[in-house]
Amino acid sequence: MERIQSTDVDDFMSSLLPGQIAPALFQVLPGIIFWLKDADGRLMFVNQAFCSELAMRNTDELLGLKDENIFPPELAAKYQADDERVLASGEALWNASELTPTRSGGVEWRSTSKIPVMDKHGKCVGTAGISRRMGHEEGLPVPTRHHKLAVIVAGIYEHLDEVVDISGIARKSAVSLSTLERLFKEHMNTTPRRFIMQAKMSAACDRLINTGMKINEVAASLGYDEHANFSRAFSKEMGMSPSSYQKYYKRG
Repeated sequence: MERIQSTDVDDFMSSLLPGQIAPALFQVLPGIIFWLKDADGRLMFVNQAFCSELAMRNTDELLGLKDENIFPPELAAKYQADDERVLASGEALWNASELTPTRSGGVEWRSTSKIPVMDKHGKCVGTAGISRRMGHEEGLPVPTRHHKLAVIVAGIYEHLDEVVDISGIARKSAVSLSTLERLFKEHMNTTPRRFIMQAKMSAACDRLINTGMKINEVAASLGYDEHANFSRAFSKEMGMSPSSYQKYYKRG
């Protein structure tokens, strides 16, 4: 058999219609999330797995949105930081472990890879990425520390209606307080206390806008006995009072 020449491969590849392969194939890969973003972080393409596994929306509703419009702020900030690193360096990020939301309302670890996307002139104009679930037969095994942090984070989301005690979380998770702090710093680039506050305020924003709950009811639903304490925490995090936030975004 005659060995194929590299020039034959180059000729074949250059003859193909651009953009016809990846979108079609990535639509049918089970469990593989695929996306394209521009340099501003706006989604330009997502496959069906992205819609159903992460965002629970239709493709048309997602295009043009950024991570901050879709995911909890503490997770979105991590995704955006990785995107910015790829854009700035022009180098790919391979098999990074990151937490992502699930359809059931929890979180799970996924292995994510991102590459810079270049235009015809060699300028970096965006990023492309894929993500696959870890800890399943088709994915990568989950290290013990990853599984432990996933359980901890899922537990935080499940108990946002309570006053969360950091020391109590460490005890229930059978880790020391210093280990808990290190896990959050290493994988979430934040502290447990900061993560819990952001998770509570993210839930507060959603309840202020998308439910019929009054501000004092939202406060109580997130474990705040005193309305004033909730208002101070919300204002510090969001830069406006709960009532101002509710009026502004409901009007918008």
